[in-house]
Amino acid sequence: MKKTLLLLSFIAISSIASFAQCTPATVGNAGVYPDSATNFMPAYQGQAYNQLITIKVPNDTVVPILGTVFFDKFVLDTITGMPQGLTYSCLPSNCEFPAGATNCAVITGTTNDPVGEYVLTIKVTPWVIFVPGLPSTPYQQETLSYYKIVVNPANSTQSLNPNTFSVSQSTPNPSDNACDIYYTLTSKADVEIRLMNAIGKEVQKIRTNGNPGTNKVELNTANLPQGIYFYSLFNGQTTVTKRLSVNH
Repeated sequence: MKKTLLLLSFIAISSIASFAQCTPATVGNAGVYPDSATNFMPAYQGQAYNQLITIKVPNDTVVPILGTVFFDKFVLDTITGMPQGLTYSCLPSNCEFPAGATNCAVITGTTNDPVGEYVLTIKVTPWVIFVPGLPSTPYQQETLSYYKIVVNPANSTQSLNPNTFSVSQSTPNPSDNACDIYYTLTSKADVEIRLMNAIGKEVQKIRTNGNPGTNKVELNTANLPQGIYFYSLFNGQTTVTKRLSVNH
């Protein structure tokens, strides 16, 4: 009986640990990625959600009057305002990101909250070293309020406009082995689909003949590295670009 309980405890702990894991994206300058311009991936009712956040903490900064201040770590205190069903976890698990290192957090889960825009409030506290050799101390807590998660209807085709060239968000999103993209045409046309990685390198191209009405194309993501990608559909006149996440 005792061995069984120990085994169950080990399985539970392992499951929690694997859930909490994330792999930081390769980034250049210190900062938080994605930035406010790119923002977070949209969510779809009843579908699994996965948003990677990469945090690269600077070693120091210049503060008026004080001069150069050295960082010890940044602590992610809270993320609030998320749609119900979504939670976040960090690597390291205590959400303390050391200076000079690149770590990550991830928002995952499934929501059935109403369609709409959910503005997040992210609170972060930098720990600084004012005097070399002395312990670090928490500095003024920072609040980030420019990130948002837009919840869309479960059926991706509901957002399509049959009277123009429109493109749905890929489903499932994030994608593991493959994902579907729906698009509408007002007349028969050749459509080119290009999939690009985060730095704009083309990793997949599909050419297909689309018919008037709603069409579907499948993207194979099984062999793609995890990360953020962009897909563009071109109908000969207009290009529509959207973002997808690959998570194996």
